[in-house]
Amino acid sequence: MKYQFFSVAIASLALAACGGADTETETPSADTEITEEASVEAEVTPADDDMAMDASELRADCDILASDPEAQENFVEMGTDADGFCNCFVQVVEAKPDEERTQILVTLTDVTDDMQATGEGAEEAVSRMMSAAMVDAESDASKEMMAGVMMIGDIIDDIDNSMEDGGSCPAT
Repeated sequence: MKYQFFSVAIASLALAACGGADTETETPSADTEITEEASVEAEVTPADDDMAMDASELRADCDILASDPEAQENFVEMGTDADGFCNCFVQVVEAKPDEERTQILVTLTDVTDDMQATGEGAEEAVSRMMSAAMVDAESDASKEMMAGVMMIGDIIDDIDNSMEDGGSCPAT
C-alpha cells in the first residue's frame, strides 16, 4: 500500500507534465463569484465541529483502506496493525493545514468509495482515478485529485518510515 499511492501519483505527474504546460486562466464571471461567495457562507461552521467530523470520516475511510489485503501485509512489515496505522494516519492528517486536510479527506473518500463500489483494492481504485484524471489533466478536479493522491502517499511513506525506524507515529 505504501508504494501504491506514491508510484501511481509519480507516474501521473510525469504523464501530466508530458501532456503540455498550456495553462490558460479563465476570469470568473460575476455569477461564479456570487455562487462561490454563497458557497463559502454556507460552509462556515465552528472549527471544532469540522475537526471532529473530519476525524471521524477520516477514521472510517482509513478503516476501509486498511481492510485491503495488500495494506495488511504492509502493516506487518511496519510492525503495526490496521488500528495502529489508522490511529497514526488520523493524527498525521489532523496536524496538516486545513486546505491539505480537506483535500486528503476528499481524495481518500473517493478512493474508499470506489473500493466499496467495486470490491477491489486501493491500488485498483487509485489507478482508475489516475487514469480518469489523465484524460483531463488540466482540469482543477484532476489536479486536486492528483495532489490528494500525492499527499496520501507521502503520509503513508512517512508513517511507514517512522514505524519501521522507531516504532512510533510521526505525529507523536
